[in-house]
Amino acid sequence: MIQTDEFKRWLRSNTEYSDAVIGDTASRIKRADNILNWSDTDTYLFYLEKEHEFEVLSVSVRSQLRRAVKLYAAYTASKGLGTVDK
Repeated sequence: MIQTDEFKRWLRSNTEYSDAVIGDTASRIKRADNILNWSDTDTYLFYLEKEHEFEVLSVSVRSQLRRAVKLYAAYTASKGLGTVDK
């Protein structure tokens, strides 16, 4: 389950992103979660990229989703919210 509000607070504290960029990033992680349910593992992005719904997106949108996934993974790691495959 994506923790959007806490993720936004974390982005405000740990990045210099504007509120607009923070809102966009939160929307993108929700979009990725709609394509493939969030799993805090090293392989999430790999499996997301294999989903047809992801593959048909434009290069730009795929790149934005990848960045959001990496930021959300950093957020969960900083909070100890998940387990990462070793």
